[in-house]
Amino acid sequence: MIRLAKTTDLPYIVSLANKESLCLGFIPKIAYESAITGIKKGKRWSDTCNDKLFVCEENNDLVGFVMFSYGSIAKCNQICIQQDARLITRGKALLSAGVTHGNLIGIEDFGCGCADDLPSNFFWSQMGWVRVGERKGISCKNTWIETSKRKINLYRYQTNSLFTNNFGMILPKENQHIAL
Repeated sequence: MIRLAKTTDLPYIVSLANKESLCLGFIPKIAYESAITGIKKGKRWSDTCNDKLFVCEENNDLVGFVMFSYGSIAKCNQICIQQDARLITRGKALLSAGVTHGNLIGIEDFGCGCADDLPSNFFWSQMGWVRVGERKGISCKNTWIETSKRKINLYRYQTNSLFTNNFGMILPKENQHIAL
């Protein structure tokens, strides 16, 4: 079962993220908390947090989580399933929850990064995400400066913003205009 995370899930999420830090990178506990509550703390230009955190629950036990940031392009920040519960269906269900939420708020373009040395690159390609480039890793100081030598593959996923009918014509969404 996939559901939105609750603050009572934080100890599990932080513990799993710490165990898998080589694969996930570092996100501070306060960021997970903000994704749950929708409120950013500290001196920021806005108190609103556009991130969402979903968890996967099996037999009343948490087995994984996914965190998305929603902007003009939604970003899958982290997705993780504990070692003894790894099945592609659980990862797919978590990913689907994040994408579906994005679609419900009007976002149809998604991105993520995955270190080149991780087997999870197979997961992203199996989920239909397309590798569109690469960059170097970002330092743990959250400066957005590519200071690591680790190669990060960049993936994109797009849901349909325009619909194609059987005649190959592209039909815009209602009240959307296409410049010719």
